[in-house]
Amino acid sequence: MTAPVQPAPPPADERKPLLGVHSSVAMATLRWAFIVATSVFAFHRTLFSLIDTTRHGGMNGYVWMVAFASLLAAAGLAIHNRTELPIHDRQTDIIVAIMGLVLALLLHGVLLQRYALYFDLLRLDLVAWWLFMLSASIALFGLRPVTRFGWAWLLLLAVFPLPYHIFVLVLGGSHVAAAMGTLLVAAAGTAIAVGRHWGRGLIGALSSWVAGLTVLVLMYVFFRGASLLAYQLIPAMTAIVVAASAMFLLTRRGRPIRVLYRKIEPLAAKQVWSAVPLVLVVAVALSFVRLPDSGVPEPARIAGTNPSTSLRAPAGWHVAATRTYPWVARIHGEGGELVRQEMVADHRDPRFDKFARPRAVVVDTITTPRPASLSLFPARMPYRVNGVRISTPRQVDLGHGISGTLLTAVDDEILITWDALEWTWTNGSVAQRIVIIAVDNHDDDAPFPQPTGGIVRTLNSMFTILFRGNTAATDTNPVIKDEVLLTEFGRALADAQLEDQRTER
Repeated sequence: MTAPVQPAPPPADERKPLLGVHSSVAMATLRWAFIVATSVFAFHRTLFSLIDTTRHGGMNGYVWMVAFASLLAAAGLAIHNRTELPIHDRQTDIIVAIMGLVLALLLHGVLLQRYALYFDLLRLDLVAWWLFMLSASIALFGLRPVTRFGWAWLLLLAVFPLPYHIFVLVLGGSHVAAAMGTLLVAAAGTAIAVGRHWGRGLIGALSSWVAGLTVLVLMYVFFRGASLLAYQLIPAMTAIVVAASAMFLLTRRGRPIRVLYRKIEPLAAKQVWSAVPLVLVVAVALSFVRLPDSGVPEPARIAGTNPSTSLRAPAGWHVAATRTYPWVARIHGEGGELVRQEMVADHRDPRFDKFARPRAVVVDTITTPRPASLSLFPARMPYRVNGVRISTPRQVDLGHGISGTLLTAVDDEILITWDALEWTWTNGSVAQRIVIIAVDNHDDDAPFPQPTGGIVRTLNSMFTILFRGNTAATDTNPVIKDEVLLTEFGRALADAQLEDQRTER
């Protein structure tokens, strides 16, 4: 009679963790709860702002996909076998953490205000939030464990939205282009989650692309009118969940399936109590920082109107020329359009010209079914801004609950000054930005600022504005020569459009 065969011991990566590791899991959970709680407290205004942007159909709603993909990537890295050496230096951890926390405080409290006009385009507060969480993790867990999740942290840095906006702009600015941008995030997250080596990561990325593109095609065919947020989230989230889950199940085929099947190592950083007050103090300081005010009034809500892309000239003026710029759809989404109308006064008015010549102004009207895009891209974005000094906007009441802004722009190269009045109004689903421009040269061939057009010129204007910020190259002592002309014309123009709407009803 033969002795019973003893079953072979399970592989090392399938052995059940010892009971002693439960304390490590509990401590890790407690530390993460503290980091999340302090970060939400520090950036509660940012969180509410992001929720409001998403609710109103803003392009920055893609950030939720970045957070989801980063969490899944971190979960994938967590089940990999731990390889860092058991070397720990709390002094280095604290020094690096302090540097990061101070940088987050400076970024959120100082640099954010410098780019107030481009807040939605840059969202530097999200970058500061990312830096705070990274630094707090280094303080509470140590530099080596955080480095092991370095790829997940790098993916989370995609909350900085400028590269995403440039990618969507290059692809045409449509809902499909926005979805393609989030599919890149999904592919990167899948590659990080399943990539034990580069070949496996490449397979994961390609698998997520196939799954995501399939869902995107189905949405475009059967649910073409879905919201921007649906295009941003549904294909990308489906792609990363399907691809990562499929590769995980294939890897564990024939073996017991457990979420965490490697041996759990104890936490390296044990003396963390000294870091808790540091993180808490910085979080309290960050919580007092208010999000910047761009100085641009909120769009006037004109209920029951149907904005026309071509405006009717007010009484005493006529339209001399009209031109359409369809390329603006790249910036303001499908259906976006820019119409330029040159309007000339029917009568002479010595108040506005010493020779009593009829004045001419240009009216640029941007109409978009994506109202949130108007706050994302400021009014000056479509124009050439190199070598131009722009004054601080001054608010003016145009009646009907409409608040406009007056400013002046000086071009030192051609020695021309432009005065501009702008305002935005919306009926809730369609929004218009109206910019009225007058030039201090009253001749018939006086040059007006031209919309740049094209991807390269638009990006050039974008980067020029960003590198200059709000305070550089600013006209600190502006003289708005045509303030009266623009104010009177703006009120009359608004009256004419609203009168048209009342007549149609």
